[in-house]
Amino acid sequence: MVQAAVLTLGNAIERAEANQAIVQQAKHIVSERIDLHRATHADLMPSLSLIAGSIWSQTRNGQPLFVAANAPREIIGQVQLNIPLYSPQVNALQALAHNQMDVARYQEHESRLLVAAQVTAAYYRLALWDNERAVWNSALGAAQSLFKATQQGYQIGSRSRLDLIQTQLMLTHIRGGLRQAMVEAATARRVLALQTDYPLDELPKLATITLPKAALPEEKVLDRQATHAQPLLQAAGAEVQAARSLLQYHQAARLPVVGAVGAYGMDTGMLPQSHDLGWQAGLTLHMPIFGFGRNRDRIAAAQEHLTAIEAGKQALLLHIQNRIATDYGATQAALNALHNNQVVEQQAHVVYQMTRKGYLAGALSALALQQAEKDWVQARLKLAGAAIGVRLAKAQLTLDTGVLPQPSEGQS
Repeated sequence: MVQAAVLTLGNAIERAEANQAIVQQAKHIVSERIDLHRATHADLMPSLSLIAGSIWSQTRNGQPLFVAANAPREIIGQVQLNIPLYSPQVNALQALAHNQMDVARYQEHESRLLVAAQVTAAYYRLALWDNERAVWNSALGAAQSLFKATQQGYQIGSRSRLDLIQTQLMLTHIRGGLRQAMVEAATARRVLALQTDYPLDELPKLATITLPKAALPEEKVLDRQATHAQPLLQAAGAEVQAARSLLQYHQAARLPVVGAVGAYGMDTGMLPQSHDLGWQAGLTLHMPIFGFGRNRDRIAAAQEHLTAIEAGKQALLLHIQNRIATDYGATQAALNALHNNQVVEQQAHVVYQMTRKGYLAGALSALALQQAEKDWVQARLKLAGAAIGVRLAKAQLTLDTGVLPQPSEGQS
């Protein structure tokens, strides 16, 4: 496999889905349900079997005592064809197997969404700490330059010892923030490597994160999208259909079963001869009459089960709508925070540049410079977090509707 130059969010999700065991488990369950559906479909088809046996009956005065016996010894050897003509329970079982297959497919999609959500969180967490590390690195370079200039000024007497200590303290603070960001970034990198099944030393660097250009859609649009695409709702709908098929299965226990049988072979009460071979054909009818109420109770239980599943689907719909409403508000808040942090960062940058020039000119103290530098670094850190927060909030809102983030997510 060719090593990717950068890792986009779409690439990370695709690789995780191909390697994570929870998705593989869901795929095997789908295959299992497909096989069971095929098996129930085969129950509606004719079946061919071989019947062979030798039966001895007790006799009295040379006559068999069992009324159905043909002779003291009966020999049977037949190839028998059974054809179900009317079997409502088998039809209901086939429908049930089809519904369960649909449930498994939607649950597979649900497992993909779960993996996508985990990978999205890990991806943007690493992006956040990478951005913060870059901010601290940039601040470190500027602080080192200032400390060096302050040392030179202190040596020639143009800077006080307080200025030197203040700039050294600023440098120490930045180095501490950088070390912390490096530890957090390394942890996030290990988590993402585990999620995507990359060796840690082979995990590509992340693609450049840019802000999404598309406007936030209306909340009702997301609700409609979730109604049609959310696999949790689709699985719940398939479970409702499965409960109806189960109810039909129990109701069908009261109906007759009609079949046809055709056989070729022998059924003789003497030593078999070649002329004993022949054809047989017939119709069978099984009609239930009385079962001490067990069918009635099973039907009642199936009806209650169906009602419970339908209520559960409505509760799930309400839960998803609540989740969308919550995440929609969080996304709007993230967009507002991004705008505010952009303004604050620009203003903090201007203040830092002016304070730096004033400090280098000898008009301002190192304490003022330290405060301006601290404010600017914090503004940059908040802006980096806000930018990632918008991406993460929008991705989570997309996942709420049952749609995977677009392959271009996280790409510049």
